[in-house]
Amino acid sequence: MATQSEIAGRLGLNPLNVGKYIKAGIITAKPKNEYDLDEVTLEFIKHLREKAAGRSTDLSEERARLAKEQADGKEMENAITRGELVYIDDIAGRFENALIRVRTRLLAIPTDIAPEVISSASVAEAQETIERAILGALNELAGVDETEAGGATH
Repeated sequence: MATQSEIAGRLGLNPLNVGKYIKAGIITAKPKNEYDLDEVTLEFIKHLREKAAGRSTDLSEERARLAKEQADGKEMENAITRGELVYIDDIAGRFENALIRVRTRLLAIPTDIAPEVISSASVAEAQETIERAILGALNELAGVDETEAGGATH
């Protein structure tokens, strides 16, 4: 039976690292001075093979990765709460709806103002009527009350 110092000597490790391997479960924990050197050597070789094959999971690395993911998740949650982060699907849907409203409202302008334009006394008056209708549509889409905007046509 062997001590952790003897294990360190056999494996070419620092005795502190042997303790870390025991805590990580790479080397099976045993009562003090009751380690079988051959068994420990096989466990350590198995660990090295798995690590070389990319299958080893270092518990401390996994914990660090999990902690980072949890912290990132909380950071995103806080950013959403503060209104600093939004879901792209929500924004895309709102933008699509806004474009549909713009298209519909702008396409309605000729029908709405045709009688007024045809009865205009001059080109300037017709132009002013068209501009007023376009501005009214844009203000409506932007949620601006024309009385609050001062009823401006330009």
